[in-house]
Amino acid sequence: MRRALKPGGMLAVEDIDFTGYFCHPSHAAFTRYVELYRGVVLRRGGDPDIGPKLHNLLLEAGLQSVNLHLVQPVHVDQEGKEICLSTLVNIAEAVLAERLAEESELAAVIAELERFTADPTSVMGFPRIFQAWGRRA
Repeated sequence: MRRALKPGGMLAVEDIDFTGYFCHPSHAAFTRYVELYRGVVLRRGGDPDIGPKLHNLLLEAGLQSVNLHLVQPVHVDQEGKEICLSTLVNIAEAVLAERLAEESELAAVIAELERFTADPTSVMGFPRIFQAWGRRA
């Protein structure tokens, strides 16, 4: 991507640090969702925690004036919290294909996560989002 930039051009990238996920109160289905997501990403060659590495990756790519910004989304409304649930539902086939859970366990986790999402007292903090940018010399 750096080579595609014109001199002085800016490259901006954004990615997550899944270790930043949290909920309150602590909830087993939420914790299992995080484990399953991380497991799928790792087994398929991804890095669920690449966000903090972006700054150095841009420096190593030869970019100048590299900066870093962090965003930590937190949701208390059901609509925002449903992102976890919909993500788990959407990766269900991958979870089963990677043999990270049996179908019955996955169904139970989804059902529990659905109840936790609907709980007006639950809080869900999503993965930290790292935003990095720099310029080509």
